[in-house]
Amino acid sequence: MPRRKRLSTTFARAATLALTALLLSFGTAGLAAAQDAPKLLGKYDDWSAYSYGSGADRMCYAMSAPTKMLPAGANRGDVYFMVTHRPGRSTKNEISMRAGYIFKSTSRPFATIGTDRFQMFNGTKEGGEHQYWAWLENPSEEGKMVQALKAGASMEVRGTSSRDTLTIDTYSLKGSGAALRKIDETCK
Repeated sequence: MPRRKRLSTTFARAATLALTALLLSFGTAGLAAAQDAPKLLGKYDDWSAYSYGSGADRMCYAMSAPTKMLPAGANRGDVYFMVTHRPGRSTKNEISMRAGYIFKSTSRPFATIGTDRFQMFNGTKEGGEHQYWAWLENPSEEGKMVQALKAGASMEVRGTSSRDTLTIDTYSLKGSGAALRKIDETCK
């Protein structure tokens, strides 16, 4: 039971940080909006679903934190994986992850679900908070990756930090299908 309470606190903090990072990418208007809290739509095993905003600015996202991080004890900040919908911008299934460290500029992070491999790119060239993030390199694979998230049992994400440390994060996919369906319903 203590694990759930810790995960609940982690998810709440991560949801707020994720929202702040997303809004910062939209400029200074995002700074003022970042003070509002995301709305928890539901917790589904190891995943949670959130919504934020209204009208054209509404967004929904499903997120999870790793169940295992290697190397153990590495100095890292918040780490999570997200799938985001922004209907007002015609964005659905945007895949992103926060590594908890600044990526090495040449790092080519990737996610593996079963036998499927999904190449990502990091945000080191953009600087600021973007340096901690990676996104799916080929947007045409977003639907395929979402289907793999729903059908799979676990996902592994690998990346390399600016200190040249290879990290391997394992995510449980238990509850991902329910969380993804919830954001589909909420942000049509």
